[in-house]
Amino acid sequence: MNKKPIVIGYRHTGIITKNIKESLYFYHDILGLEIIQEFTDDSEYINKITGIENGIAHFIKLKATDGTVIELLEYPSHPTEPHELSILNVGVLHIALRVENAENAYQELKQKNIKTLSEPVLSSEGIAKVFFCIDPDGTRVELVEMI
Repeated sequence: MNKKPIVIGYRHTGIITKNIKESLYFYHDILGLEIIQEFTDDSEYINKITGIENGIAHFIKLKATDGTVIELLEYPSHPTEPHELSILNVGVLHIALRVENAENAYQELKQKNIKTLSEPVLSSEGIAKVFFCIDPDGTRVELVEMI
């Protein structure tokens, strides 16, 4: 008996921000993602799916040229502080975005004072050049050039 899969595709990655304007600057102005939608939601829907009360969510959705979507979220009704956690902690995520040229991307980010964890490094499988940078909220962003 063939059971249908629960998951049929990838939709987007949501990143909770402390300051959505700073995160927008990083993802839009520095990384070059296109703003496709911005709105605020204080409806019963947002409160029900998040499990919060009297919540307000500010959303900005951005798209890469290949259609990949990043969703920035800020909860002005429920502000929180970012946590300093090692990449090795359970539950800590990173996002991986493709670039055309890892070395050029690295140099451009360094010129704009974006924190990086290393220079581009050839993957152990020899199929990609990879490095990480850090967004304004501490989310690790892996930049990958497939070779």
